[in-house]
Amino acid sequence: MNIYSGYAQSTPPNQVVNMIGKYLFRHLIGAFKQVRTANSYDVYVTLLYQLPWGMRKPGLGKEYNDVHEMTLDLSITTYQNKIRVNIIECDNNNRVLGYDVFPLELFNNLEKAKSRIFNRVCERITNAYSEYDFLF
Repeated sequence: MNIYSGYAQSTPPNQVVNMIGKYLFRHLIGAFKQVRTANSYDVYVTLLYQLPWGMRKPGLGKEYNDVHEMTLDLSITTYQNKIRVNIIECDNNNRVLGYDVFPLELFNNLEKAKSRIFNRVCERITNAYSEYDFLF
């Protein structure tokens, strides 16, 4: 089902940020928290990961054999009539894994926008942590 939002081009960009943030929060598996501020929208997502099958060793304990959690902050903001999505790992260092800038026209179709954003998040995660298998 395609959901079209034709008002994305005539709406102020900060309202488009709220619209896409709410949509991502409702439709991403693992999204558990949303924080809205004046010009940004943060969606917190939990990802699961583990070592690849060939690297697991039964005698080494839970760290090598269990599934672990990683929390990401998808920070959506706007500037210059574009939408920017920052991908931040929520740990002690708050490491920024990358960002992507999207034109406002992409958000006329929210399902297509969600797929494109999620694909970029997956690419950034797998590039940053290539030694792990992620369960998306």
